[in-house]
Amino acid sequence: MIRWSKGCQMGMGCVFSRCLVGCFVGCLAWAASLPVCGQVAGAGKPLAAAPSPRATDEQAIRAATAAYQQALDRWDGKAMADLWTADGDIIDGDGRVMHGRETVSLTAMPTEGERRPDFRIHETNLRFLSADVALEDGTVEVTPSGSSTPLAGRFSATWLRHNGEWKLAALRESPITSQTGSERLKDLDWMVGDWRVVDNTSVPNAPSQKPSGTALPEQPAHDKPPIEMSVRWNATHTYLLRDMKIPHDTGNSTDRSDPKGSASKGSAPASHITQRIGWDPLSRQICSWSFGSDGGRSEAVWSKDGDSWIARTTAVLLDGSQTSSLNVYTYNGGNQCLWKSFHTHAGSDHLPQVNMTMIRIPEKPLK
Repeated sequence: MIRWSKGCQMGMGCVFSRCLVGCFVGCLAWAASLPVCGQVAGAGKPLAAAPSPRATDEQAIRAATAAYQQALDRWDGKAMADLWTADGDIIDGDGRVMHGRETVSLTAMPTEGERRPDFRIHETNLRFLSADVALEDGTVEVTPSGSSTPLAGRFSATWLRHNGEWKLAALRESPITSQTGSERLKDLDWMVGDWRVVDNTSVPNAPSQKPSGTALPEQPAHDKPPIEMSVRWNATHTYLLRDMKIPHDTGNSTDRSDPKGSASKGSAPASHITQRIGWDPLSRQICSWSFGSDGGRSEAVWSKDGDSWIARTTAVLLDGSQTSSLNVYTYNGGNQCLWKSFHTHAGSDHLPQVNMTMIRIPEKPLK
């Protein structure tokens, strides 16, 4: 629980609501300073034409928001309440109705050791519905005191001209719900487990698109040894952790999502690939980052196309050369996945398409 106003103990939802009450106008405080700066910079220049009535009203609203922000900085609840209409109200994201003046008047200096929540406002827009009514829309992120996770929301504030002054008449809030990392990755949960990855030349019949049993095909002695792969969730279910061991004598087969980016020759030493698959908040896409025991690395952007997942991969090899490829995973809903790799760029080399099969290794029953 976090104390935000005198005499009121609140949870996260209420903190978000009260933070918006005090913070949503902060963004316009910055804009409110612009006309003043312009006046200083323009001193001594010829007078411009008088501003239009609409521009004058907009400046007045921005001045009111600046005054509101200054009152908030002083923790002056009375001054904040004076900027509301007598019947102004607030409806928070949970549908609770609060009286505007009474709510903000509770704002008081924090007790010793208590901090005010941090806020960041984005995407504000001010438009006039009539000569005496203006609507401000925007988004805000509020980080409660003692937390590192921001709460995101939208707000809509109504400004009303009352007795020649612009006052806040209404504030409407709505939270922005976002999926967690595990929710965004849930369609890849089938990948969790231990797998044997074999070149399709080792599997006489290509994997059926129908669910199969857990029995593993026999591995002929003369065939290429399989790649071993293990996939697990991290502790917070925000990443899938994939480990691949590529043994000796894999012939010309390769993992096109691994950092090596080129075929493994028969005399090449065994390699170990580690990979993290997760949601990238910057690009807002599912991405993966891979690192090879030989010092190479790769990145990929994942997207779903029908029943398949496509990983668009770029790799940097130890010698500084770069490769790119498309890796397509088609899961059959059971214990097999067809894995195809198409090189789109590998320097001057032309590398063939690679077809591999991932076969799930059944868990051993507990004794």
